[in-house]
This record gives sequence, structure tokens and C-alpha cells, in this order.
Amino acid sequence: VYLGSLDSKDTRRLMASDWRVAYAQAPDASGYLLFLRGRTLMAHTFDTKALRLVGEPIPIAEPIWYDLTIPGLTSFSVSDNGVLTYRSGGIRGTQLVWFDRSGKQLSAIGAAGAYIDPWLSPDEKRVVAARLDAATGTRDIWMFDPARGTESRLTSHPMDDAFPLWSPDGASIVFSSDREGGPNLFQKASSGAGNEEVLLTSPVSKYATGWTRDGRYIVYATWGDKTKWDLWVLPLADRKPIPYLQTEFDSFQAQFSPDGRWIAYASNETNRYEVYVQPFPMTGSKSQISTTGGSQPSWRRDGKELYYLAHDRKLMAVEIKAGATFDAGDPKPLFQTQVSGLEDARNHFAPSADGQRFLVT
Repeated sequence: VYLGSLDSKDTRRLMASDWRVAYAQAPDASGYLLFLRGRTLMAHTFDTKALRLVGEPIPIAEPIWYDLTIPGLTSFSVSDNGVLTYRSGGIRGTQLVWFDRSGKQLSAIGAAGAYIDPWLSPDEKRVVAARLDAATGTRDIWMFDPARGTESRLTSHPMDDAFPLWSPDGASIVFSSDREGGPNLFQKASSGAGNEEVLLTSPVSKYATGWTRDGRYIVYATWGDKTKWDLWVLPLADRKPIPYLQTEFDSFQAQFSPDGRWIAYASNETNRYEVYVQPFPMTGSKSQISTTGGSQPSWRRDGKELYYLAHDRKLMAVEIKAGATFDAGDPKPLFQTQVSGLEDARNHFAPSADGQRFLVT
């Protein structure tokens, strides 16, 4: 935690904290910085004239609820007249769970923790996901082998590594990392051997979400200071990004169809998020898939079904007939999920190749 002035570039380090801090003004005009230490809410006296911390922090309340899946997020706030509000309770985590089409839980992968962005290997024997380290407040990429019951860390950089994407041949993992600004795109062998390689850097944040089966193109979403969510395509041959969809609206969570001819994505162009499909390369035609809100589209391996999450978090299935034209059936609900982050950069579920099972966060 640093202190800075709005009219100066000078800064001063105040303290170390994995979580957001808040300033509180007490009725006697003394000031405090409020922060979490473990699950205890602490208050540290802050001298507003000398601009420094004074004495030792004191505990205010415990246990404070927090969400492991969102680094830095805390559940307390203080008003201008010194009244504190906070949420007490446990820790919100996640688990990777297999469900069938009726919503019956089949099995879990790994222990409960803080997982996001699961992705199945092409042979469906392994799972890669980002997991938050509660001690450091950053995420790393982890590999899971459900048959053997093993798990291994793929990355261990001090900065954030997340949003892993498996290559079609199973040989490498592409992910986003803050290690050189960004987030930028990096890749590493799925075996864990060797170092991470820079795939793409630019001033905007980048999140890879889909890869053509022939390995030629990656589709990724960008977020910048002057733009909302836009879609770009990265040709692996020359690594020169191509803009795919840039509008005044959000467009993200894109995935290529298995034959590489279509891209499914979510957009809020109607003032709520819906799922759409457009050709690749783009020709100007567009099909709306969801009808009452939707996000996080994902294809079945044969391209004959498309899945997404409705606004109420129900997992939906849509029959697809794609040839010279694109034809989508009516959305049908499969089962209710408990995922959060419907408007996150990446999907929180992954279908099996035959569409009979779903790995859900």
C-alpha cells in the first residue's frame, strides 16, 4: 500500500497488504487505515499531517468474509462519519465438478480452493485451470490428472498467471500474465518443461479464449483504457494481430467452432449480454443464439450443439446446423449452475467432447 499526492509523482510505501485498504475518519478527527490480516479486520492509526502510520494496528472484528476467487476483494466499508459495515463468515472458494446433462454431480477434481478458467486437454485426460494462492494473493496455472489423482503447478511467477488455453495438439498452454505489464500472452509446454515464452505483448490487456483445431489462429479479447471488450485474432504463423470485432459495445468470451468457420461470442449490444455467432473471416452476417440473455458460449466437439450460461446461471444447449448457412435451434435448459462471474473474460465451464458431461467451476 502506497501513499501518493494527486499533484505530485512522489509516493511513499506505507505497508504490505494482499487486500484493499480503506481510510476511516473517527469522530475525534483521528484517522485510521483499515485492512485485513488473515481474516481479522485491523485498524492502524494514520497521522494525516505527518502522513505516516503510528504505533501498532489493533483488531476490530473477525472473522471477515472474503472471496478467494477475486484477488484483493474484501467485504468491508466505512462511511465518512466513521460508521463501519462488514460481512462476517467464511471464505468463498470454488471447486471443479463434473455434472451430467441433468445436473447430477458425478465427481470433483482436486480439493476445494479458488479455481477459475478450466480447460480440458484435447484427449480430455487432464484439466488446466488458474488457482489463487491465498498467501500471496496471486494466481498460477495448475495441471490436474483426475485418473491418477495428481496435480502439479505449471507456473510459479510472483505476478498473476491466469486464463489458460490448451493448444489443439495438447503440446502447449497459452495464458495471460502480468509479469511484463499487460496482461500479455505467454505460452509454455504442457509437460512443464522449459521456460515460458512471450507470445504477444501490447499496451492493452489480453485474454485468449479460443484456438482453431488446425492450430493456425487464436482468438482473444482485449481491454484498454479507451476501448471496451474487443475481439482480435492472432495468426500463429506471423503473430501479427488482426482485428475481428471492434464496436462501442463489449464483445468477448469468443470461441471458434470445431471447423474454424464460425466464432461464438457474447456482446451487450442490446443493453444486455446475449450470445452471437459470426463467420470467420467475418462477412457481415450474424446469428443471435440466446434469447433472454446469455454469455460464455462453448461448442460441442462435432459443432452440432452450442452451450452457454443464461442470465440466471442455467446451462443452456442449442442445436446447431451449419453448412452453407448457419441455423440455430431454440435454447433448451439443461441444469442450474452456481457459477459467478457471468461477465468475466473467460468461461467457467467446459463441455466434454460428446456434450454429455460438463466441468463446472
